[in-house]
Amino acid sequence: MSTGYAVWVAVLAGSLALGVYGSEAPEAPKRFAYGWFPKNMKDWSTQALDWSAITHLCFRSVVVQPDGTIKIGGACSPEQIRALRKESKEHGVKLCVLVWGTNKANSDAYLARHTGVFAEQIAAFVKEYELDGVNLDDETWHEKNTVTGESNREAVTALFKQTREQLDNIRPGLHLSYASPPVISAEDKFGQAWMDYRAIAAQIDHFTIMSYCMTPPTIGWTGSAQAVRGGGKVGEHPRDYATLMDDYLKATGGAKEKLMLGIDLGRGGTEWTAAGPGRGASIVGKPRALSAAEARANAEKHGRKFDPEQQAPYYEYSEGAQWIQGWYEDEEAFAAKLKLARDLQLPGVCLWVLDGVAEPASTWKGLKQDWLQAQ
Repeated sequence: MSTGYAVWVAVLAGSLALGVYGSEAPEAPKRFAYGWFPKNMKDWSTQALDWSAITHLCFRSVVVQPDGTIKIGGACSPEQIRALRKESKEHGVKLCVLVWGTNKANSDAYLARHTGVFAEQIAAFVKEYELDGVNLDDETWHEKNTVTGESNREAVTALFKQTREQLDNIRPGLHLSYASPPVISAEDKFGQAWMDYRAIAAQIDHFTIMSYCMTPPTIGWTGSAQAVRGGGKVGEHPRDYATLMDDYLKATGGAKEKLMLGIDLGRGGTEWTAAGPGRGASIVGKPRALSAAEARANAEKHGRKFDPEQQAPYYEYSEGAQWIQGWYEDEEAFAAKLKLARDLQLPGVCLWVLDGVAEPASTWKGLKQDWLQAQ
């Protein structure tokens, strides 16, 4: 063997060993898994958390007051925050704080006069507890401000801008997100279309979209509360995850890198008496909540079905002239929503809500297998 040929063989062997020629699988894309915590506000236990399956943990909560100041809310205490901060650091997980509003009157008050106060207060809180970011979740905002008599559109944008500036003054790179509405299209009569989503996107890192709230049990038809596609319509506008992501892309000017798909981790669901079989049947009477165990037991008894468009399990059976339908969530439905996020090339998913006491192992397996490590 000539010297030149021997060198070529050695280089080729080394290249193959390093995966230059494709023998080594490519790494999974960098993705975010943002989990709210805790499920039970009075129990901050973390023994059931798999820290390796999440990138961000957002604890509940502080509450913004009418004058823009903030107070620690619920059962949350300074000692719990510091303990959680220590543990999250040990696992390399970013720790953020959830900010809640209380009611429309209080929110109108701080939006009208005190957005700067809020920005300073929440930034000081982040600094005091050495946190990694803020998730703003005030679900009481409405278009018209009762204090000023004007639209809240510019005030909300100003709130995010001022908060961004204050966080950057502490440490550039702190995470700012918005737990944003599940219906934003003007084509839907309940859509929160009045906000300037494009301007908000310029100030925040992500919209943690509350997708899982778009279809309440009283919506009027049978089907999944978290339909991937094929959702029922309000007017001519479908209520499903794929449509919602398209609405956000339009509203933000295509800011896909800012969108996190919200997923409810509950494995239960809703049972209805319906006018007929199949999804979209009219509801007769009041809905009934299903626990995960009851939903699975009923599906085993009456036959589990899986809707190919909504990507959700259900069961149904006739009862006289009417039908009983139960729609719920399980591991297959969870995987389908993670696949939608992958297919849309979204940067993250946000998870409502992590149970530090009894979160099912299937949650962690799904997040790793179908999200963080998936191609």
